[in-house]
Amino acid sequence: MESTVILNGLITSVSSSLAGVIVRVACVKKDVDTLTGRLESIMAVIGDAERHRILARSEAADHRLKKLREIAYEAETIIDLFRIEVGTSRSQEWDAASICKCVKEVHIRCQIGNDIQELNKKLDTIIPVIQQLGLAAEDQSGIDSEVAPHYNESNTIGRGVGSDCNDLVNLLRRGGEGAHVLFAIVGTIGVGKSTLALKIYHEMRGRFRTRLWVNISNDSRRITIWSGDTFKGRAGMPEQREVLRRYLDGSTRNLLLVIDNVRKADDWNQLLAANEAFRRCGCKVIVTTRDENVARMMGVTHFHRVKCLNGDDGWLLLHKTANLGGTVATGNIQDVGRSIVQKCSGVPMAIRTIGWNLRGRSREDEWESIHSQDFISSYTGIRDSIDTTYMELKYRVKRCFLYCSLYPEQFVIKQQCATQQWIAEGFFEGRPNLEEEAESCYQELIERGLLLPEHEANGVVGAKMPTLLRSFALYRSGEENCVDNPSRISSTSKPWRLCITDEEAIEAIPVYVTRLRTLFVSASPLRRSSLDLIIGRFPNLRVLDLRDTQVESIPKTLGRLLQLRYLNLSNTEIRKLPQSIGNLMMLQFLILQNCPYLTQMTSHVGRLENLRGLDFSGAPELNDVRFRLLKLTGLNCLRGFFPANHGLKLKELHALRNLTSLQILKLGRASSIEDAHQSRLQEMYHLKELELCCSSVDQPPVDGQEHMKDVFSALRPPQSLVSLKLDGYYGNGFPAWFSVSHLTALQRLTLDGCVHCQRLPALGEMMNLKFLAIIGFSVLTEINYELRGAPATGVAFPLLEQLFLGRMQNMVSWSGLVDIDMPLLERLQLDSCPMMISVPSWLQHCTTLKSLKIQHADALQYIENLPALKELQVHYSSNLNRILNLSRLEDLKIVSCACLTVVQDVPLLRNLHLDLGKHTAELPEWLQKKQSFTLRGLEIIGSEDLLNRCSSSTARYGRLIKDAADHVYAKLHGGSLYFSYTKRTGMFYRSRRCRECFSMQGAAILAVPVAPQRVHGGWETWIKYTLCAIFLIVSQFFVQWAVSSR
Repeated sequence: MESTVILNGLITSVSSSLAGVIVRVACVKKDVDTLTGRLESIMAVIGDAERHRILARSEAADHRLKKLREIAYEAETIIDLFRIEVGTSRSQEWDAASICKCVKEVHIRCQIGNDIQELNKKLDTIIPVIQQLGLAAEDQSGIDSEVAPHYNESNTIGRGVGSDCNDLVNLLRRGGEGAHVLFAIVGTIGVGKSTLALKIYHEMRGRFRTRLWVNISNDSRRITIWSGDTFKGRAGMPEQREVLRRYLDGSTRNLLLVIDNVRKADDWNQLLAANEAFRRCGCKVIVTTRDENVARMMGVTHFHRVKCLNGDDGWLLLHKTANLGGTVATGNIQDVGRSIVQKCSGVPMAIRTIGWNLRGRSREDEWESIHSQDFISSYTGIRDSIDTTYMELKYRVKRCFLYCSLYPEQFVIKQQCATQQWIAEGFFEGRPNLEEEAESCYQELIERGLLLPEHEANGVVGAKMPTLLRSFALYRSGEENCVDNPSRISSTSKPWRLCITDEEAIEAIPVYVTRLRTLFVSASPLRRSSLDLIIGRFPNLRVLDLRDTQVESIPKTLGRLLQLRYLNLSNTEIRKLPQSIGNLMMLQFLILQNCPYLTQMTSHVGRLENLRGLDFSGAPELNDVRFRLLKLTGLNCLRGFFPANHGLKLKELHALRNLTSLQILKLGRASSIEDAHQSRLQEMYHLKELELCCSSVDQPPVDGQEHMKDVFSALRPPQSLVSLKLDGYYGNGFPAWFSVSHLTALQRLTLDGCVHCQRLPALGEMMNLKFLAIIGFSVLTEINYELRGAPATGVAFPLLEQLFLGRMQNMVSWSGLVDIDMPLLERLQLDSCPMMISVPSWLQHCTTLKSLKIQHADALQYIENLPALKELQVHYSSNLNRILNLSRLEDLKIVSCACLTVVQDVPLLRNLHLDLGKHTAELPEWLQKKQSFTLRGLEIIGSEDLLNRCSSSTARYGRLIKDAADHVYAKLHGGSLYFSYTKRTGMFYRSRRCRECFSMQGAAILAVPVAPQRVHGGWETWIKYTLCAIFLIVSQFFVQWAVSSR
């Protein structure tokens, strides 16, 4: 149970809020001071115990801490209700001398005074016990898992380890001016950072004269040093730092220093900064850390993030660790094993732990039993390993991390959604910049690997919480968060947050659960009766998330949720909001995204003066917007705004000076140029994100082009803009402010559907641009030197990392860039460019280009001469016939490219994914030829007929499968594994479906094969098969003779 984190956040929030209460209610100042003082003193005791890892985990301690949490939550509720009552009374039109007003205010003061006195009485009974909580357990801060520099190649599993090692080794070997000196290997808990560092340390033994391996204890108090493979000593931080200082003072040349398990940057900053001489002596430093910020603070210039194992590599590690024999790792065992790997989130540390526990267990039911366990509560090694990282988090980051466990498994957690819910919960109460603080926590969770970013064509769209870490967060949150069947909640439990994915579970919530603060009801139909039950049973809700529930109407009783701060009705079937929504005076975020039937927005929305975020985008039928923006001055994010003759006006935007994100829709001929000028966007100095979208029409009016350009010109954004999207713009040229001289801070740019633009502006001159998407320029036939422009530094797109080109129906070529342009480009995607014959030739000079994805490029005939490319995906490109000279390519994915006949000069290719279509029964000819590359992994997606021709040694493609790769995985189009093959064991592992098909065809498959041709093994193989068959027949005859002779 993570009581201290929750209490710390609660007490901070309550103390901040109580300060405001004191100002308004002077008569209860003494009681408020007493309450605040007691809460803070309790937190000091608990916090000190937690810092030293000595907080007792007894049942009595948990009970007292739970009681204390309840008191803190009650205090928040009291403060909320007081604010609501005061706000309501002030909003009513009282006469200045009204006796009724005076009586009401006196009643409010008396009520809050009584409530606070009751809380103080409850604290009196808890304090004596709380003060002794920290004395019952021993200090465990010294527990470490020291890593010595002894490398064993057989322990390394993962298709990326070898290539990652080679990349870093090549960088380490580079010398001269501009070469990297400080490197960081970063990644989440147990992912293999030290393993990769060890491999590099071992590989470089002949390259560096001196090699030092430095391991730091988890508490950062002790350092152990090895020179080469020789143990040199273990001592405290100050002593060992002095030893390292002598190595880094410039007297030791050609040094490789690996610092493993760095958790704090401060000590190392001083050491490295004070010994700059090592940079000039051919020395290199590698650090491993779980926190990218730590490495950045140390001055690291090159980062390498280690990824978790995929399902195939994870299964290999589990298979090896469990010490399975080839005869027992058949279909169902492998299916269960892969589920275990998924439950471990591909983390090698967790997979090894489970694998060791599986040794000696070969029955399927034994594996099922292990799979059904909670890995966090059942295996202290896994839990403690994650806990070391968790304990380093600040308490606000901890609360955000625990909160993420509420989202369903594999749910994409979008930054804006998560940060808004954290703010609504009060995690950042009293902080000056709520959104910035929340976004910083979200980014820290990603940088520490506790959330994994999800990439799409338009960049990072959100993040997922790994299954293993979600289990840990649920374990840590104890009764606070509930994601199981609510009917299992005991009468002694008091959950505050609940996630439900089944409507029937709503009515199963026990009657004693009444104080929920957060409720998620996702991806389930929701009846009106269920919604009535939610509103009636849980009046203290702060967060209500009903997205994807198909709810059709919202009852008037919604107005009873007076403490509600976040309401999400996205992707529902609602038609309008009730007027009672105006009663939700505490509401901060109202999200109505993608509601296709929404037709009206009530004027009472305009009363919600505490709104920070309002989103009604994606509502095509919404034409009746009755509220106004004049009172919504606290808005931070506004999406879905559209000007109308009888609705919102562009000039109303001028009141929203706190906006950081703005989306304007349906700009067209009806948009007023004068109103656009009066919006004064250029004075919104906090604005970072802007989307300007024109009306969705199939044929934009020709006579409206000049008008549209004038409207856009009047919507001049501030120079602080970081992200800009122009969608459906049909002006006859871009507005004057769309230039490098004005958009000096721009990092993300999306131009989508600019149908009348026959040329592109000089985007290459934008010095800070990191992401560029050019989509739907239907009249553009080529991109040339105009896009490059004349950059001041001589380098076009100097910081661009991702480039997306899509729906360019008539574009044939892209030229005009030179060999020094786009020096940081890493990812390129070409989607629906049917006229493009080849990829741009200037790409061969992009030395950092690692990933290229091409879809629906029917005219594309070849891909060649991309020397830095490591990952290539080609989907549905019907005329692609050759892939040539990709010297660094490691991963290749081909989906439905029937004309591909040549794949050659890809010497480093290690992983091949082939999706051959549902009606293909043949493997491609180029794969059947002898290749120069050696595959580590081959994945085939195909029909059952095709896979049956590959699933045994005697099948048509059996020999090819056995020679093609170290590991082969064959899957059906639904994604289910059909069979796999491992070269090391020479065994095929078949799924149940494959075995059933195999047994039906058994006579043909198990027959002694026809003598193979010499090119496939010669007469020797046929003789071996024949002799084995004769031996079996003779043995059976002998047994029968022996039995009958008795």
